[in-house]
Amino acid sequence: MSLRTRLALIAAGLTLAGLALGLALLYLLLERTRLSDLDRELAFQAQTVLAAAQADPNNEIPPELEDDLTLQSGISSMLVFREGKLVFAGGALNANYPLDRAALLQGYGVSSVRGWRVHTLSRGKLTVQISRPLASLGRGLTRYAEVAIPLTLSLGLFAGGMAWLLVGLALQQLEALTQATAHFEEGIQVPSSTGNDEVSTLARSFRDLLGRLREQRAREQRFLTYAAHELRTPISAFRANLEAAQFRGKLDAPQIERLHGEALRLETLAQNLLALSRAESGEIRKQDVDLADLVSEAFDRFQPLALERGMELELDASPAPVQADPRLLEQALNNLVINALRYGKVGFVRLSSGLRQDTAWLEVADGGPGFPENLPEGLGLRVARTVAQALDGNFIMENAQGAKARLELPAYIGPPTQLPSKEQQMRS
Repeated sequence: MSLRTRLALIAAGLTLAGLALGLALLYLLLERTRLSDLDRELAFQAQTVLAAAQADPNNEIPPELEDDLTLQSGISSMLVFREGKLVFAGGALNANYPLDRAALLQGYGVSSVRGWRVHTLSRGKLTVQISRPLASLGRGLTRYAEVAIPLTLSLGLFAGGMAWLLVGLALQQLEALTQATAHFEEGIQVPSSTGNDEVSTLARSFRDLLGRLREQRAREQRFLTYAAHELRTPISAFRANLEAAQFRGKLDAPQIERLHGEALRLETLAQNLLALSRAESGEIRKQDVDLADLVSEAFDRFQPLALERGMELELDASPAPVQADPRLLEQALNNLVINALRYGKVGFVRLSSGLRQDTAWLEVADGGPGFPENLPEGLGLRVARTVAQALDGNFIMENAQGAKARLELPAYIGPPTQLPSKEQQMRS
């Protein structure tokens, strides 16, 4: 059974239950109200009959009054007792016995006996018992039930039908969510919603979730594409060198050097792919880092390579505190320095860091020809850009008397150092 059908049945059931309860209470109220009205009429008529019986020497009711009470008031039985003995019987029903003997002995009371409403009233030695049938009251309440029951069923069906239509409108967004989930691979989008109800909120949350899943899928596909593209060349070269060594039966020094270079390249690619995966997935482990320390360490690490290539490595490190992942920053900086040493060719490579207002930065500049137009972004630059974005920063590339690559991050100034109190100073 679908959710729409269940909600429609629940709405119909609640409507029927509410109407049935309300109509039942109204039935009881009408019954009590009608009985109360009947009791007041019988009380007035009993007083009238008792007064007439007291005025007559034989304690009988004048025929005119009897006809009036019988025809107009609907009294079916009127009995007059003196000291418990019947002295007059009148009304539409010729009853020669009291309908309510207990009330007769007591001398007063109102009761329902065998389909009759009986009112007993005493004054002195006389007791009057007035009775009317309850059949007319029952017929009125039966007519009420005959009208109320079909009306209740009709309203319940109407409520169920309206609930079916309205629930269908409310569940349109859930149906759209179902379709989007079932056809996720086909890229079906969840319609946007501006409502504030629970279904609209769920639709927006699910739309955001599907968007994040698609972004994650796209990142995975890009990662696999980069991995396949970047690893193909070094692995092929590695295999070719091994096959040549196998053909010759030994490894000479140039082959060993080439294999070592390819191994280093594979190691660098693996580190870049790992850094790219961590940055895109948000696997960030932040801690206090000074960019000056990073560029200083990179200066020491790449000094031998710069001398080997006949380039001058310069350092201009100023304090630049940030909160970041040092491993990701180190990988991004390594890529920038390697690119500068590889494509700068001659001249210098300058590593620098600094702080400007609330922005900390590190920069790698070279005196080479600069970045070419329409430069395709390789794996190294992509890692640097992705790391900057993952750390809420920016990555800027520009040509200014060479190539400059700058990574900017929000500066982090730790909590102020609390000065020792006078008491602590005295103790020290």
